[in-house]
Amino acid sequence: MPFHGLRDRVRDDVVVATCAMIPSPTVIEALSHTGFHAVLIDAEHSPIAIDTLEHLVRAADVAPIPAIVRVPEVGSYIARALDLGAAGLIVPRIETVEEAREVVDRARYAPEGRRGTGPGRGSAYGAAMVDHVARANGEILVGIQIETALGLANADDILAVPGIDVVVIGPFDLATSLGVAMGSPEHLAAIGTIRDTARRHGVAYGAFTIADSEVEGYLADGATLLMVGADIMSVVGGAQQAWAGVAAQLDARATREDVVAR
Repeated sequence: MPFHGLRDRVRDDVVVATCAMIPSPTVIEALSHTGFHAVLIDAEHSPIAIDTLEHLVRAADVAPIPAIVRVPEVGSYIARALDLGAAGLIVPRIETVEEAREVVDRARYAPEGRRGTGPGRGSAYGAAMVDHVARANGEILVGIQIETALGLANADDILAVPGIDVVVIGPFDLATSLGVAMGSPEHLAAIGTIRDTARRHGVAYGAFTIADSEVEGYLADGATLLMVGADIMSVVGGAQQAWAGVAAQLDARATREDVVAR
């Protein structure tokens, strides 16, 4: 299965992905035609289960577009997502150095970690196991999120852990955890602390964004991995826009009928 080289791409260039929360291979295939560099399959905030994830990653590879998987938490889902052929992963809500080390242990083969080998589709069901193990550590993107007050306090120790390629900020969760408003001086200072700490440790930095209008600021700030919008939000936004046009026509029609009735 293809690796896509995301580890190098995030280190040397900019990768912009969009998020998939609808558990449908058709949606993944459709998103591959939009121009985004990658798709982030969100298994944290969606009903996507591990058996469905396999079909979503397969659809991305067929497209082809790199599939990054945001797993629900630190745990067995990490290796399982990679066994399915994910080109990278993001682990949310990392708050301690111990959690960061566990991410690397589960995501990297020895000597960098302790990931076990298995005949999943990532290794062509075992047919390419030797090549897969030889290449995986150098090509698979391993990312974490620092998005809580505790994670912020421990950012220096967390980002010093070898084997972490990128830290991705969840701006809304970070603001919520800190008890401050989005875009407030305290919020921006926290984001700046994470960014500067990442740079000091040679770790790339990125963020989740809602709208494309947010991208320019992050790019100017040196972000190299950005997630923009989500499939379900595009569905809702498109429907709202369509309804707004229809509603305006209905209102205009009602106004004309009222005038005639008078």
